[in-house]
Amino acid sequence: MSAPAVVAADSPYPPLSKAWQAVGVLAIATVFAFVDRHLLYILSEPVKQTLAITDTQISLLQGMAFVVFYALFGLPIGRLVDRKNRRNIVIYGVIAWSLMTLACGFATDFWTLFAARAGVGIGEACLAPAAFSMIADYFRPRLRGRAMACIIMSVTLGSGCSYLIGAGMAKIVPGAEQVDLPLLGATYGWQLTFYVSALPGFLIAVLLLFIAEPPRRETVPQPVTEDTPVGGVTLWSYARRHRVILFCLMLGAGFIAIVSYAVVAWMTALYVRYFGFTVATIGTTLGLINIIAGLPGGMVGGYLSDWFANRGSRGGRFNVMVFGIVFGIPVLILWPLVDSALVSLACLAGLMFIMPLIVASIPSTLHAIVPNQFRGQLTAVLYLINGVFGVALGPLLIALGTDYLFVDGGLRQSLLVILPGMMTIAWVLVLIGRPAYERARLELPE
Repeated sequence: MSAPAVVAADSPYPPLSKAWQAVGVLAIATVFAFVDRHLLYILSEPVKQTLAITDTQISLLQGMAFVVFYALFGLPIGRLVDRKNRRNIVIYGVIAWSLMTLACGFATDFWTLFAARAGVGIGEACLAPAAFSMIADYFRPRLRGRAMACIIMSVTLGSGCSYLIGAGMAKIVPGAEQVDLPLLGATYGWQLTFYVSALPGFLIAVLLLFIAEPPRRETVPQPVTEDTPVGGVTLWSYARRHRVILFCLMLGAGFIAIVSYAVVAWMTALYVRYFGFTVATIGTTLGLINIIAGLPGGMVGGYLSDWFANRGSRGGRFNVMVFGIVFGIPVLILWPLVDSALVSLACLAGLMFIMPLIVASIPSTLHAIVPNQFRGQLTAVLYLINGVFGVALGPLLIALGTDYLFVDGGLRQSLLVILPGMMTIAWVLVLIGRPAYERARLELPE
């Protein structure tokens, strides 16, 4: 796994046709990564029934089993991303999580499924740091926002497709029912869904062989050794120098992740409990809303990120977070508050547009202030925080509010109070960090 070449900042970039081809393949990989990641949300009931496990165990499989290992392996993988061939790292990751998704289908009890979910987390930890680092070297700065937004849009598409695939497979073979398969024998519907979901990953690994590892650019002088930095810059010296903006940007992104994951985790329950929808009906509806509203949101976020950067606005790409949060807070308040199902779904569509808009700008915002040789590691830290805050804390905070703080108001009051509160904290952080971001951005000009 050799390291790619480093070229001068003014050397030609790869042809745009090759760059967009790479984005397309990485986007497809991201779609199926999130299908495999979210599939257990859709299949939780048949898995619980056939494996005889508890709600607590299901919640651990959905969140903790994935995110702990995603976080633990994310940092060393990020270090490899900054030193080795990033394309190959993605290939290894795709093969690993596809094998582990396949293993989810073979699980026979809680612990075997826990181990398989941990493997999915380890494999997927390879994708984001390598993909965003490669895109930064494929595209000139003026185009990076929309190129990176394509990956965020793929997250939205993958999340929505997981609902649609789960619902579609359930119509063919209900999750708790069995079908006889050649070689495998009696197979539950939920197991078959995991098998089908794992297969595209192996084709994606082949597609990745057709994209090139781009040469690195926008580096800073390295020390002779970690102990004797002769005029050079280490990760730690860089992080200390820019600790205010890194803290505000990453923690702000973490609070935004809490909101994003909480909405996804509890939106089905909201419409079943308060508006009388069935799970099958609302599942398809929510999947379509996620895709139809989320994809344009991510696209707009990417274009706005480039627009702010290219026109020389004070704060540059950081402005997308600042203004996006302002528009998001009122919609977060209205969504659980209104009594009309139609109006509530319209508010949800607004959220599904605004949240990807904000999130799509974050990778290009980070890469605009981070030298090349630290991008993999700091992207891994960003996604570690997103995982811990979003996957682990987002759904849990709403559940704790429903069970202990707002017993009379239930889920609606918990959503109404906690989510706008989290978004407000994120807004305060980005306002504090904006001046520091402006200073850091001038040190690595776009």
